[in-house]
Amino acid sequence: MGSTEKVNKSQWLSEAFLNHQIESILDFYTRYGIQKGAGFNQSLHEDGSVKDPDHYHLVSSCRWVVNFCRGAMLSSDAKHRAKKLAIVEHGLAFIEQHHYSKETNGFHWELNKGQVSDADQYCYGYAFLLLTYANAYQAGIQKALEKLELVHDLMHEKFWQPQHGLFADQVDAQSNELSSYRGQNANMHSCEALIAAYEATNNERYLNQALQIADHIVNRQTKHSAGLLWEHFDDNWQIDWAYNQDDPQNLYKPWGYQTGHFTEWAKLLLILHSHKASPWMLEKAKFLVDTAWPRGWDDARGGLYYGFDPQGDICDDNKYFWVQAETLPALAMLNEQFPGQGYDAWLQQLAAYTQSHFIHPTTKVWRRILNANNQPLAPWIALPGAKCDYHSIGACFDLLRCKTY
Repeated sequence: MGSTEKVNKSQWLSEAFLNHQIESILDFYTRYGIQKGAGFNQSLHEDGSVKDPDHYHLVSSCRWVVNFCRGAMLSSDAKHRAKKLAIVEHGLAFIEQHHYSKETNGFHWELNKGQVSDADQYCYGYAFLLLTYANAYQAGIQKALEKLELVHDLMHEKFWQPQHGLFADQVDAQSNELSSYRGQNANMHSCEALIAAYEATNNERYLNQALQIADHIVNRQTKHSAGLLWEHFDDNWQIDWAYNQDDPQNLYKPWGYQTGHFTEWAKLLLILHSHKASPWMLEKAKFLVDTAWPRGWDDARGGLYYGFDPQGDICDDNKYFWVQAETLPALAMLNEQFPGQGYDAWLQQLAAYTQSHFIHPTTKVWRRILNANNQPLAPWIALPGAKCDYHSIGACFDLLRCKTY
């Protein structure tokens, strides 16, 4: 499909299309990704070939499980659902037998060739553990509830700072001390996981903490950045404008304003609003998208750029799959709340662009990263810690929440 070809938005965002997208992606990962007696092949080429079969990252180990949990939750066929739940159990066993350490009562960040290559404790990883067990419990795995509660307790023990009402970022494995870095990204994914925990258990302590984190990050922490979401802070939660300035493409801590995090937070605020409505959530979600779209959208070639600097200029003109993915449901949800204000047109543009450039024409998995001219920069569909179509499946899963499509 060429970039100028029209895409039928109502078809692209129909329930049937979205479910087909999820099933097609899961079929690819089922065919090429499952290891016997281990975890998953976390490095997958678009043709299904594998590199580094012994390299495992906690975030990927969790996201793989989340993907199949969501497939199971959406499956109406008992046999298909059982197959997906078996893969979920397979993934949970790997996390618990290989990432988890009884000695430290914590989870290793990275494993390589049978060795622990990074034993530091990262809140970002724990956020995905919480999401994993929440989704597993919601999918019907009863024993996941105990692990959900354990992970939440460990997050508090290792990272929670009540004086700030936010999570710290990293604990050094040797010194057992917190790093001085504080970041919004780990808190954003903690908020996401807490919403999932609430949806799985109906326990309001998870929802209340998610609301607290959201308020602190998108309101309190943006008072000195004109309401915009900066990524990096010091240990007193003061903005660090220089952190990773020489590394704007850092995997988890890139410099600059992140277009996708503006829209991802907008999506989370709109989901929170559906659980406990408050006008500020709608206003902030609208503000974030209204800021991110005109600064991030490439009018000439289509697609959303990765990041922009404090002056509003693009500082990374690559186009990442997750930025497009997170923006789709944000636009659909905003269009529900503010019909007739242009979000429908933006959604049409982004849906057409994504199908034209990111979605593989046969396997339906998404390419990871394109350059400014929309050319793929690498053929790797999945990489440890980087991508396993969690955001792609998540976009479809969240679009199914919407009422108008």
